[in-house]
Amino acid sequence: MNTDSALTGRKITVGPAGADIPGFTGAAIQLAVDALARRGGGTVVVGEGTYELIDSVRLRPDIALAGEGEVVLKRAAELTWSPLAVDADCGQYEITPADTKGFRPGMGVCLWDQERGWVFHSRPLRVKAVAGGRLLLEDMIPDHDRAAERNGRVVNHFPLVMAREADRARVEGITLDGSVQDSPVLENLWTAGVHSYHSPGIAVRRVHAHHLRGDGICISEASTDAVVELCHTHDNTHYGIHPGSHSARAAIRRCHIHHNGSDGLYVCWGVAGGVFEENDIHHNGSRLWRSGFSIGHKDTDCLIARNHIYENCKYGLCIRTKTEANGAHRNTFRQNLVENNGQDPAGMPEFARKFPARELTSAGVSVLGVTHDLLFENNVIRETRPAGRQYQKNAFYLGPGVSRVTMSGNQITGHPGAAVVDESGAKDNRLS
Repeated sequence: MNTDSALTGRKITVGPAGADIPGFTGAAIQLAVDALARRGGGTVVVGEGTYELIDSVRLRPDIALAGEGEVVLKRAAELTWSPLAVDADCGQYEITPADTKGFRPGMGVCLWDQERGWVFHSRPLRVKAVAGGRLLLEDMIPDHDRAAERNGRVVNHFPLVMAREADRARVEGITLDGSVQDSPVLENLWTAGVHSYHSPGIAVRRVHAHHLRGDGICISEASTDAVVELCHTHDNTHYGIHPGSHSARAAIRRCHIHHNGSDGLYVCWGVAGGVFEENDIHHNGSRLWRSGFSIGHKDTDCLIARNHIYENCKYGLCIRTKTEANGAHRNTFRQNLVENNGQDPAGMPEFARKFPARELTSAGVSVLGVTHDLLFENNVIRETRPAGRQYQKNAFYLGPGVSRVTMSGNQITGHPGAAVVDESGAKDNRLS
């Protein structure tokens, strides 16, 4: 156990016999979290074992959740859900399913209907009691309705660890197993293993997040100054690690990110001043035809350094299409190894075949949008696969509107097409 914590020194142990709170459930962990929160913070030491969750472990400010030994948090194997018998409306403290079988107090639930999709999937409502054919909630349904006549449903699903306004929370040394009985009920559901909301200073270290319906780790809603280090995320349906929603100055370091269905490391909106270094990012994007590393909307003044980015589906590094006001400007890409990205287009999903022609050609680095002031320095960008399997056609592609790109000291080898394809139309790029 290595809790990076300048907290109070208070701790509560959970799990095996002899722990302060014995038991291998999410409820046992939550009891410890809440007890320490009332005392101003401390460390919940989770003993070795597998813990079954029916709701998120909900972190509080100044709480460290630290695994000791092999600690696995996973949800119940069977999916509990029901069609709605009555609309679930904003302002209610109850949900009326067609069948309450399987629902019980303490469960986290979210809602869906075919017109409006999912809601509360990353901030679940908690069931207080089951009575009279209804699920009675701890809090009211805040601002979204879901309708029975639109095939509405209530589902026991949730992020495994949730930090909501949990400043300086820590999660360390824990495996998050999001596996659940496969069901069309969960189609298009998108949550995460760790999901933060407005939790400045959160840190996630040595967390193994896999088989989540959504992202492995998501840092969102102005969770500024977050640190994600030494984490392992794979086989999640969407992003491996996903900082965004104006969570500025995020630092993602030394993580292993692979075989996720969308981009491996997806820098979403407003992550200015971020640092992304020494990550191993590979074999991502096959479900949604996406890339290894992706950066875009207002993600300015970041450092992307010493990452190994390889064998991802579309591009190695992707700078997304944005307007000048919202572009990923003034970013530095230094000493990255970008190699062998792109896959056989014969395996492309049907929806991806409708992408613009240029997006059907893989490149090590793709720069799109009205994006300017990028520095690519001392990177190695190469294609080393045998003839017939060289899908990373170019090292760089610069699209229309890109300007003030500087390349210095990069090593580029092995591409079957031109090393640099510059369709920007700019005269101020320095492409040596």
